[in-house]
Amino acid sequence: MARRDSKSWRRSRTLSTTFLDDALRDNKTLVSSAPSSSICAKYRPPSSSSTSPLHPDILDHSILFAGTGSEVRRVLKRAMRSALYGLKRHREGSEGEVQKFEGEEPFRILVLGGSVSNCRGVDQKTECWHAHVLRWFQRTFPMEGDRDLVPNSPSRLFPSSSSRVRLHKRDAAEDGNFDADADRLRLAKRAAKRKSKKKPGRTKSSHAGSRRRPSTQLINGSKSATGSAFFAYCFEEEMTLRRKNLDWGKGPDLVVVESGVNDVWPGGEQATRDFEKLLRTLRALPSQPAVVALEAASLLLASTTAATTNAEYDHLPAAHFYDVPVLSVKHALFGPVHGLSSSSAPDGPLNKIDDLFLPDLHHPNDRGHELLADVLLAYLEQQACLAQQEVMAAATSRLNAHQSGVRLIGGRRDGDVDPLLDIPPRQDEVVRPLPARSLFTPFSFDKKGHKVDEGVWELPKPTCIQVGNAKSLVEPVKNKGCVLAGSLASSSPANDEQHDRWSKLAWARDKQYLAASKPGSSVTFRVNVGSGGTILADWLHSRFYDLGDVLVYLDGDRSRVKQLAGWWDLGWSIGVPTEVFKDVSPGEHDVTFELLPASKSSHPSSKNVNFRLIGLIST
Repeated sequence: MARRDSKSWRRSRTLSTTFLDDALRDNKTLVSSAPSSSICAKYRPPSSSSTSPLHPDILDHSILFAGTGSEVRRVLKRAMRSALYGLKRHREGSEGEVQKFEGEEPFRILVLGGSVSNCRGVDQKTECWHAHVLRWFQRTFPMEGDRDLVPNSPSRLFPSSSSRVRLHKRDAAEDGNFDADADRLRLAKRAAKRKSKKKPGRTKSSHAGSRRRPSTQLINGSKSATGSAFFAYCFEEEMTLRRKNLDWGKGPDLVVVESGVNDVWPGGEQATRDFEKLLRTLRALPSQPAVVALEAASLLLASTTAATTNAEYDHLPAAHFYDVPVLSVKHALFGPVHGLSSSSAPDGPLNKIDDLFLPDLHHPNDRGHELLADVLLAYLEQQACLAQQEVMAAATSRLNAHQSGVRLIGGRRDGDVDPLLDIPPRQDEVVRPLPARSLFTPFSFDKKGHKVDEGVWELPKPTCIQVGNAKSLVEPVKNKGCVLAGSLASSSPANDEQHDRWSKLAWARDKQYLAASKPGSSVTFRVNVGSGGTILADWLHSRFYDLGDVLVYLDGDRSRVKQLAGWWDLGWSIGVPTEVFKDVSPGEHDVTFELLPASKSSHPSSKNVNFRLIGLIST
């Protein structure tokens, strides 16, 4: 088994770029601070006569806020360290050994977003933007556990470009085999077939020295029709419901947040507040990940909202405050640069912006996903180059200080990088501290004008109930059918009343609701309110699906009801956690939702309506 693993990893090892090779070969300055290699080659080809349909500066103009990049470089060094350990074993011929080096661990990438990151309309394993990102990590920092590599495919942005064909052949040549990816897939299928043929029986326990070889893992935590607010309040709940099928380990190393499309509503200060809560929640995770905001583009939104109302601009204050890079396809395509180059050939493969989108003009197609990935990868390549420089500078400083000439990796002396000595382990990383105050907290001063230290701002711990999720164990305390406000109880038979109750509706895997379609049906949940004193509801907003309104009231007090509208006249459908009650006393409270008839709802027609409740949140 060790021999097969060794051969498999040697094949994946040939995919590495110069990052690891040069770090281990000598300590010369290899890279500039500019993004490099194949990604920029698409937009800055060597031939001046190129008819590239996209503006050559599109990647540069996609950086809305670069930040210092220190947090991104910090976690990229984690991936570099594990890859270097594997390379060390490979060069020493000790791949079959089961010893685990200190600090060697998988690299986990967590994706949070809406339907774009859920790969609507494209193949999630090959065409979705994060499939391209996973492939880049496997090529750049190959680890021993990276057995099933994401297949390498030609660019869909420039399918007829001869320069792209040459680039694809060059990539294949680097693999050492034009069919290297197909070979890996065949090996994976054979391994799966052998595994399926094994007879069921007691699993053998691993011996004390065994370990799982590190790998690059992508965790897609996206949820369609949701934005920053959902993850800001329901991150722990969502990850808990999904975690059964995840190799969570210590948690994510890199989190990519894609919420620029769905955060367009409610927008403004509320979007900034929600985004800040999300960034603070992610940055406070025990794994101390780096966070990058990747803003997708929607041609539908671009044609209906002004630049000043775009969510990415609402994200900027919090991103600056927490040093989180903001990368925007929207700004690159629709900003002052203009996405399409003036030299675009009329018969080229990409003649207009909508060639990057699905027919709904709201979600990117495979070419749009490739561009979205390129925007992120151009930034990651830049930070990886700078991280490599920092690691090699540390190696040089160490060797100059000791002048020992001790043999390190592969039998070489000066200039070699030792992953144990030159890349700090997780516990010794210098992590950028969280701001002590909120972005919205005013500074306090005493009577003498001295600033008062008010301590560290702590987010009130949220309790999130995904009421329609099939995996949720929380049930309503009451679920009644056909009891209209101010009317007599329904005389419907018991089976009709059962039919009229609120029930779970699975529209899709990640679109699950508690729905009602009979006016007067009510459902009550018991929530525990903490120090935040707020209760929020999350429900579907859409001009489709005949959505109506509900009344919501607290502890049976119908004198203080709120009316929530499901219908709106916008071209997209989303759910947004919205504050319903505030200044609620701590403790248990009952929250009731009651469906109104169409005549009393905001729906423009008088047809039958329904309501789709997503969740209930308290702080």
